[in-house]
Order: sequence, then C-alpha cells, then structure tokens
Amino acid sequence: MAETRIVGGTVVTMDDARTVHVDGEVACDGAGTITYVGPRRGPGGDLDVSGDVVIPGLVNAHAHSAMTPLRGYSDSKALSAWLQDMRRFEVRLTTADLTWGLRLALVEMLRSGTTTFADMFRWDAGLLGEVVGAGMRVLAAPALFTADAVPFPAASAEDGRGALDLTERLAAEFAGDRHVRITFGPHAPYTCPPELIREVARRAAGAGTGVQIHLSEDAAELERSLATTGRTPIGHVASLGLLDVPVLAAHAVTATPEDIDLLVAAGASVAHNPVSNLKLGSGVAPVPEMLAAGLTVGLGTDGVASNNTLDMFEEIKTATIVQRGHRGQVDALAAADVLAMATRDGARAAGFPETGQLAPGSWADLVVVRTDTPRGTPLHDVESFLAFSAQGQDVRHVVVGGRLLVHDGRVTVLDEAEVRAEVNRTATRIRQELAGSADG
Repeated sequence: MAETRIVGGTVVTMDDARTVHVDGEVACDGAGTITYVGPRRGPGGDLDVSGDVVIPGLVNAHAHSAMTPLRGYSDSKALSAWLQDMRRFEVRLTTADLTWGLRLALVEMLRSGTTTFADMFRWDAGLLGEVVGAGMRVLAAPALFTADAVPFPAASAEDGRGALDLTERLAAEFAGDRHVRITFGPHAPYTCPPELIREVARRAAGAGTGVQIHLSEDAAELERSLATTGRTPIGHVASLGLLDVPVLAAHAVTATPEDIDLLVAAGASVAHNPVSNLKLGSGVAPVPEMLAAGLTVGLGTDGVASNNTLDMFEEIKTATIVQRGHRGQVDALAAADVLAMATRDGARAAGFPETGQLAPGSWADLVVVRTDTPRGTPLHDVESFLAFSAQGQDVRHVVVGGRLLVHDGRVTVLDEAEVRAEVNRTATRIRQELAGSADG
C-alpha cells in the first residue's frame, strides 16, 4: 500500500520516549495509520514542511462545542449566576442553531490544531455526522440533568430518560467507528439526583461505555456537597457507584488528596480546564498532585461561553504558568508534562488511545506548526516554543487519519464564511428574544 510522506519538519513524537527528529518524516498508509516516524528517508515526499514543527493532533478533553453562539455572553459573573444565564440562552437553541454552532467549533478547533475532542452537550446522529464529515474525532456525551428535565426544548422534546435511551442507541450505532465514541453525560452531582447517577452507572456498565461529568468545579460546590451529602462531590458519586465505570471528570478544581486517590484507584481521568477555571474565578486545580499520584490528566478548553476560545495552545501555556505562579515554584509543573496532557494523555482521557502520539501503528493525526513568525524567532528549544510561544493561528496544516483537513491555514472541509454568518444570525436572534422576554 502506498505511503503518504510528510517530510522536512522537526517531528516531536510525544510518545513515551518523547523523541525529537530534526529534518524528520512521518508517513502513513491509505488506511490513515502511521507507518514510519524518524529521520527523513531521502528525497521526495508528498508534503514538505521544512522549517516547521510537526506534533500529534491536539486533544481537547472537555468542551461544549455547539455553545459557540454564546461566546462573550454573560461574562464576569459567578458560576451559579453564569449557569442561569447559560440556561436562558441554551433553551432557545434550535437543531439548526446547534448544527451551525457545532460547525463553527469544528472550524475553530481545526484551525488551531485540535483533531480530537470530548464533549458534553446536545448530541444526536445528525450532529455526530457533522463531526464525521469534517474528519475529526469526538467522545460525545448527550447531556442530561434530571429524569424529566428537557435540556434543549427548542431542539428536541427529549427529557433525561430519553437522553439515557438515546445514549445507548448512539453507542450501538457508532460502535467501531474511528471518529465517534459515546459516553453518558450526567451534567453534575448538583444538577443530577442520586437515583439518576445510580442509573447512569448501571446503564454505562451494561453498555460497556463510560461517563463524562462535571465534578468539584469550585469551593461553593464542595461546601454544598459536604453540607448536603457529607461527602465531597467526587466522594458522593463514588458512593453511588459511578466510579465503577470509566469516568472522565471535568475540572476537579477542589479535589482533595482522598478524592485523587479515589480517582486513581478507579482508573478515572480528569479534564483540566485552566482558562475557564480562572475566568470564572473557580480556582486552580491540584494538577501536580494528580500527576504525582499517577492520575491520567487531559487538557480542555471548556465551552467558549466560559473561555471564549477553543485554542489549545492557550491552555498549554496557561496550565503551565498558573501552577508556577500560584505555588511560587518555577518547577511546579513541567512544560513537557502539559504538552503530554494536550496530546498523548489527553487522547487516553478522551477515549482515543490510538491517537495523541506520532509512532508506527498510531492513527495519522498530526499538526504542522509554522515557525516563520516573530513568535518562532529564534527557535532555541522546540518544547519551549510549543509551550510558551506558539498560538493556534500558527497552525499551517492539520491531518487526521491521513486526510488533509487544514491546508496553509484554510479549513478544507467547511465553508468558514458561511458558518460564521449563520452563527451570527443565531446569536442576534436569541439576544433579541431575551431582550423581549421576562427572563432575559
């Protein structure tokens, strides 16, 4: 089978050896699997990226992608008040709004180097088909709150019990798909009653799938949980059996040492969202302690309503420097560890261990980052460049499964101008609706 060869760049493998190949090469077969990584094997090649840096595709371990119409809406409010504003907006999103919002997120993620993402929001077969069509990979969780709550009434009359059934159907429908994997999506222990969390645990075990859930987002949630259940949020869901299935816990800002031990013993993972946590004033997660305990930690943006961008390079830099500043230690968190969180470890957390590193046998998901910019000059150290200088706008090419999805900074699989126009129309309409409503 013929190979596609990407040649000439500085290849950062992000495998266990963390090898760097100057004037390197990555090759893949027609099935989109990497067949060679190493020094350039002579002349020729299908894509010459000399002078650039080649890394694995970035993995966004926690997002709410279709929320892009809410970007910049209700900024600078405390978490509880902000969540109320989000709901007032979300309940007005139609299926068409969600589709265009998702497409905008796909464009933004691709342009900034993300190839795989974990996501909790409104999902159905049509929305998942959008991800497949764009060539990306998603660990999708249809969101649910209570058994009778209808999360997205303008898009579907489906309540929480319907979302449970939908999750099982989608898991069966997309079983074996290389682009879509499904988990259950109970929003959080403060929105989902104990009996629902128990049912999620039972169904997830029966379906052989996992769970995405928000846990220990801030001090207020921790205090409320201790007062009402006598346990931390993580301890609470553990008592309900949720940690008996694979769990990807978003945030864990207030995780205690005992919580971390529970997560490690269960084989759970955490999605760390530093920019969102800082913007919402939620705090700084104990990431060094998580890593020291052996917990798998990925890196996420959260939704753009609580972050404003889906740029994983911004997360990489912030995750590194916030720990150093917060603790007053320059060695509090190594840049290499955060780069791993955004690639190899993030892929494991998000349920796609076949990606996240450049190694023979892995899927051919990679990003080419340009260095011919002021930010890339001079290039003393490639790791330092990736962790502290590079930005999403420096992404030149993106390949997923051997397919070129971004070429010279342009997304090849979606019409960006059309997508932006449609999302602007959605945002304008809903703002007008809210302005004229009693709950606006």
